[in-house]
Amino acid sequence: MFALITTLIIIWIVMWLFYKFMYPKPPTHYYPQEGDVLTPRQCDFCGHDLEEYRGVLESKPQGDGEWFFCNYEHQADFHAGKTYQSPH
Repeated sequence: MFALITTLIIIWIVMWLFYKFMYPKPPTHYYPQEGDVLTPRQCDFCGHDLEEYRGVLESKPQGDGEWFFCNYEHQADFHAGKTYQSPH
């Protein structure tokens, strides 16, 4: 019985170490910082929802609001007149 419990404890420790090093926490700059806007917004190019602090905001030329994009590639494709093609 002692051997079984010892083996389970060793396996638990090894698995904990494995997951600790295989899946580390992301750097702190990936987490929202104080003052970041956490409300979800919809991308004007692809339509996906994303928290505002993770995306790209751009003022509209008329001054009435702003566009929101997931990333700079979506922003460039939007202004190039491309349409979104879902990868699925």
